[in-house]
Amino acid sequence: MKIRIRLVLFAMIAASLLSVFVLKNSYAADLSSDQITRIQANCLSIKGSLNQLHASDALLRVNRGQIYESVGTKLMDSFNSRLSNSGLDNKGLVSVANEYQAALTTFRMDYQAYEQQLSATIRIDCTKDPTTFHNALEDARTKRSTVHDDVTHLNQYIDDYRSAVNDFMLNFERVTGKN
Repeated sequence: MKIRIRLVLFAMIAASLLSVFVLKNSYAADLSSDQITRIQANCLSIKGSLNQLHASDALLRVNRGQIYESVGTKLMDSFNSRLSNSGLDNKGLVSVANEYQAALTTFRMDYQAYEQQLSATIRIDCTKDPTTFHNALEDARTKRSTVHDDVTHLNQYIDDYRSAVNDFMLNFERVTGKN
């Protein structure tokens, strides 16, 4: 498991480094002099908006992260343990719970990458270096989109777990004859 996490982390770092080089070259050519002027003219306003986004995203991450942690540990893991201790077949539930935990780990890493990129973007002086600022902002947007996808996956695993519980209950009632 540790090797898998290290491989995922290494792949993310490599992808981030590659994206920095690719983004730097691709976005810079796309900026017109008018866009550069608008970035410079609106720098304070843009940074204010980014600071608000940074603060609200951090609060949302904490709240959502706590919920996801609770779902994984207090609900999924606890229920799976009870079933296992009772000698009941919970393989389907454990499988979904393991996938959920892996998705939660990915969410944490992707959010951290997004937060670091957004913080780095905010530190760039957009009046002096609007192109670098724009490139960094585009990278932050991409990372934020990845976090959104991670949230979608986590929610899907929660739905999958709910379905697995329903399947377990139906099978349990069928096998035991209890309704």
